[in-house]
Amino acid sequence: MTEKIKKDLNYYLNLPWQFEITKHPEGGYSSRVIGLSCYSGGDTPEEALSEIKVALEVHIEGCLEENFPIPEPQLENENATGRLNFRTSKSTHLKLIKKAKEEDVSVSHLINDAIVKAYG
Repeated sequence: MTEKIKKDLNYYLNLPWQFEITKHPEGGYSSRVIGLSCYSGGDTPEEALSEIKVALEVHIEGCLEENFPIPEPQLENENATGRLNFRTSKSTHLKLIKKAKEEDVSVSHLINDAIVKAYG
């Protein structure tokens, strides 16, 4: 027999929510819950994080009261293995090999550094 989990406020607040904090050039920080339409902000990153947690609780309470569906968080790294296989042309591969030799690193290291520089 399968036990049914009671999906109440406590259940939702204990899920592994991911938060994003963004610094604004004019000052202050915005915050959001990834995967929900839930936003807040603050003067410091710590305040923005604290405020988004309050906003998340209010958001979930409202959804529960109105019987709206609450999508559960999807872990960004649940399918990440750290391995990336792809094809490229022979000429591009040769250029990568030459560049890696110049920098005294592996081709994998060279490509990883380029990805990190481009996408963080």
